[in-house]
Amino acid sequence: MSKIAIFGGTFDPVHKAHTQIAKLALQSFDLKKLIFVIAYAPPHKAKQYAGIEHRISMLQLASGNIKKTEINFYEFQKSQVVYSYQTLDHFQNLYPDDEIYMIIGSDSLVNLSEWKNINYLSHSYKFIVAKRPGIIINKNTKYLDKCIFINKDAADISSTGIRKLIKEDDKTAVSLLDKKVYDYIIQNKLYG
Repeated sequence: MSKIAIFGGTFDPVHKAHTQIAKLALQSFDLKKLIFVIAYAPPHKAKQYAGIEHRISMLQLASGNIKKTEINFYEFQKSQVVYSYQTLDHFQNLYPDDEIYMIIGSDSLVNLSEWKNINYLSHSYKFIVAKRPGIIINKNTKYLDKCIFINKDAADISSTGIRKLIKEDDKTAVSLLDKKVYDYIIQNKLYG
């Protein structure tokens, strides 16, 4: 049975930690493929800052050179809030002979209890966890038995921080993004 990983997010904007996590997951777990799924309206975020078309374009620029990846528009096409269990069920139906994993950060792992239908989700699927700096995981962390961990810590980058840097015209943002993504943001006057 092959492994397929679903990497969901708003990618607002997609940054170097996202692509680092994707590459590490592909290398570490012999994945058949990794599917980026752009959230249309994530239940835990009040708003998106760049329109969906811009977020798709940026993700295409950032992930274009990463082998065995694709971008899927399942949640976008629904045009409503879609919960993780629904997305994973969708891909399990598409790939019934493969094992579906969800990529999350360790910050999400410690909050999994708050996710919609988490008992079903954790019973049906496994998680590939990217370790985030400052997040403590120990043997008492719930759902630990459903997780496999990427050995290397993810870069400490946040989309929120990048948007702030761009708004302040701070050029250090370029070091946190693929250069093509940074250029796209500037050309399209995003986050300013």
